Amino acid sequence: MTPVPEQARFCARCDGPVGRGRSGRPGPERGTCPWCGAAYDVRPDVAVGAELAGRAGRYRVHAPLVRGARGWSYTAVRDADGALVVLGRLEGPDGPAAGSLAVEETDVLLGLDIPGLVRARDVVVADGRDGPVRLLALDHVPGEVLAEGRPHPPAEALAAVVGAVPPLAALHRHGLLHADLNPSNILRGPASDRHSITVLDLGSVRRVEDRHSDVWATTGFVAPEIHPGGPGPSVASEVFALGRTLAVLLADFDHLRQHALRLPDPAGVPVLRDDPDLVALLTRATDVDAARRHRSVEAFAEDARRVLSRYTARPGDSGVGHGVPVGAGPEDDHTRRGGGRPAGAADTVHDPRDARGAAIP
Repeated sequence: MTPVPEQARFCARCDGPVGRGRSGRPGPERGTCPWCGAAYDVRPDVAVGAELAGRAGRYRVHAPLVRGARGWSYTAVRDADGALVVLGRLEGPDGPAAGSLAVEETDVLLGLDIPGLVRARDVVVADGRDGPVRLLALDHVPGEVLAEGRPHPPAEALAAVVGAVPPLAALHRHGLLHADLNPSNILRGPASDRHSITVLDLGSVRRVEDRHSDVWATTGFVAPEIHPGGPGPSVASEVFALGRTLAVLLADFDHLRQHALRLPDPAGVPVLRDDPDLVALLTRATDVDAARRHRSVEAFAEDARRVLSRYTARPGDSGVGHGVPVGAGPEDDHTRRGGGRPAGAADTVHDPRDARGAAIP
């Protein structure tokens, strides 16, 4: 099995780099984090070929898919029909830590059928290397996550983010938050269906009123109020994550450290420098004060469509939604391929932490 590239190895506790080689020697795949002292192990913990039993059927593990803050997710084959599914983690590296809904009330997720939201089908328990692992069986959705190939043209980025709003709004009407929106958890359909957008990864879904469970979120997309001492996740923090996702899709900037909570200076980013309306949209959505953001993801989408309409009217501008109403469709209740970086993939351009999360105490 191909090992995880060293540049993609980070501690699940503190997000510090681990397992790096020195003096020409390869770094260890397991050990102790030099930054916080936590044990780490970047190896997949469920064996390929393992047969797993769920509530609704049986599955055979096909391959590791991605490694995130909660650990590895896998592709698997469903015995009943040979369909490929994704087994996404429901627990953090030390056990249940992804929100009380995901751990205790997965029946809520299994009962959801929302267009544009990856569908959860079953709950599976695997014998992991260090003990039982709870996994959520999800439909495998073909396409490409938005984290790949960025930065994207403005029309393409705007249309994709607007397309993610209907399923998110439906989740909110169910009293749920996605809680881990980022470019790796939004998928655009294959070449034959590029207008199709699917929101992925239900492992961090939580109730709107949940103020006690640990939050597992992706570095660079975490609203200020989610950090210690704040009120925690809300619809406003989902708007923040949407705004951050759009910004990261549009431009390369250090969204992990220097600009983790604020936008870069538009004067230094051509796509922003040339479009004050786009800057205004992003500035409002990512305001450090949650009360000054858009009141809902639908309100964000309304503003985003106005900006998008100018790009789709420009001859020669590339992107999804060219000459077509973007984000149109019902916003009623009519659900990984996981986010993250594929197993064994090298990171040659972007910081690999784009595709993983970190626990917010």
